[in-house]
Amino acid sequence: MAYLPAYRLKLYRNFKAIDSTDYHGIVRYYERFEDAIGTLDMEEYFDCTLAYTEALFAIGNYAQHIVMCDHLLELVIMQNIRTWGGEDVYARLLFKKAAALYQLQEYPKSEHILRELIKLHPRDRVPVRFLRACLLRQKPAWLSVTRSATILLLFLAVAVIALELFVVRPFFPDFYHTALLLHNVLLVGGIAVLAAGEFSHGWRCFHTARRFARNMCRRKKQN
Repeated sequence: MAYLPAYRLKLYRNFKAIDSTDYHGIVRYYERFEDAIGTLDMEEYFDCTLAYTEALFAIGNYAQHIVMCDHLLELVIMQNIRTWGGEDVYARLLFKKAAALYQLQEYPKSEHILRELIKLHPRDRVPVRFLRACLLRQKPAWLSVTRSATILLLFLAVAVIALELFVVRPFFPDFYHTALLLHNVLLVGGIAVLAAGEFSHGWRCFHTARRFARNMCRRKKQN
């Protein structure tokens, strides 16, 4: 369907009149007039679609946001759009897509995009910190072993406490301090194993993200 220039101008003007924080209003307007918005000039269309895409993220519609990010990334590449609003729009879209995947708990996909983003801007600390958070969410198999060991030690501590109260204290008082020492060792051991596992995982994630960023910085300098 053909739309007159005056109608397209009014359409764009009305879209821009919506408060930038009225995310639901932006989404409703865009989806109501999507076909007509598609006939706008490229800059106007990109402006509207970018606002709509970011509004989708703001209202928590992450799956649709990812679809629109892919569409905009194609446009950025095809139209050679380097910056928008004084910002690297390609990096901005990649970051938002990674954030949406993170919210959907698709951590490996989010990690992959963050690594690509760090390759582009290795000195930007925000994606590096985000990569660290993404890695933290991906629990390695060995961490499950430490948690299982913690549960086992705490279960044994509870069993020893029960024996201490109902068997050792009334019938074998000479072994009371030994039982007390044993259950304390088991409790402390369980907590220590859990803390060591979590700390080790956190440190590895921190070190991995920092090392990757440093390697990308060195590679950029060499190029």
